[in-house]
Amino acid sequence: MSEGIRYLTEQDVVSTLDIRRAIDALEDMLAAQGRGEAKNLPKTLTTWGEGNSMHALGSVMINKGYAGFKTWVYSKSGGGSIFSLFDSQHGTLLGLIEARALGMLRTAAISGVATRLLASRDIRTAALIGTGPQAVTQLAALAAVQDLDEVRVFSPTAEKRKAFAQNVAARYPFPVRACDTLEEALDGAGIVTVITRAQEPFLNAANLKDCRHLNAVGAILPAKAEFHQDVFERADLVVVDDLENAQRGSRELREHFGAGSQGWGEVKVLSDLLAANKDCPLGTRFSIFKGMGMGLSDLAMASVAYELACQRDLGISLPRQTRENLLLTQV
Repeated sequence: MSEGIRYLTEQDVVSTLDIRRAIDALEDMLAAQGRGEAKNLPKTLTTWGEGNSMHALGSVMINKGYAGFKTWVYSKSGGGSIFSLFDSQHGTLLGLIEARALGMLRTAAISGVATRLLASRDIRTAALIGTGPQAVTQLAALAAVQDLDEVRVFSPTAEKRKAFAQNVAARYPFPVRACDTLEEALDGAGIVTVITRAQEPFLNAANLKDCRHLNAVGAILPAKAEFHQDVFERADLVVVDDLENAQRGSRELREHFGAGSQGWGEVKVLSDLLAANKDCPLGTRFSIFKGMGMGLSDLAMASVAYELACQRDLGISLPRQTRENLLLTQV
């Protein structure tokens, strides 16, 4: 393939990235961020109508020479997303990457990184709340970082949760059990991952009485929430992927810590913990990880997918036109 702009399809992304590689790449990226070697451009978004939204995220890996933007639009009729990867030293566009699979992998990978860092290794039972497309990769991330005896799954529609459990059961050495109620799924579950489209909170402290680590990664718009405020009363550690994004977009955290930046001093950032090589503090009873999505997560996935695609000569080459040539065509 000539040295043009490399266009990667969803299939190219899936063929280059698996969940373990995604988790490791993201952990390395976050540690670099904690050392000041990578930076986020905070999320920007706007909404319109009923449930329509558009978003943009940006980031740069100073030590690796990559910068990029993920942009996407969501509506009730569908959505689309693209990642634009740049050479950060020269400002040239390297690749355009279809970003649905990329986004699903990074959302799952950040849960995997948080679970590996914050959850005790002796937890053997987990619950997965939500059985939509992103639940598939969330389950894969859990299995990649934790030795489990059982995962319980729950979503409001019986047919969907049963179909989900049946479809993924053969992939894992542990049983994946569809539960009839939320309470059944959470009873005895030490790790809980919530990936839903809930508009209003449905998890409370009593539901999570056995939980020692919560991944709350579904509600990323200011109007949405998955857990009630009393959950914070049990928590002695609250961790986010990006503090500014959480302050702007997490309804759960904004209601607890305030709408401004003051009062957020006890909230920890995952990259800082990784850079300090700091495990979950001894004596932590219950940790909350709130993932909002950030540019560096997408850039970690995109850079690895791009490098592997170059090695394997995957994708479609788009012509690269210099600025001088472009101007000559207009004369």
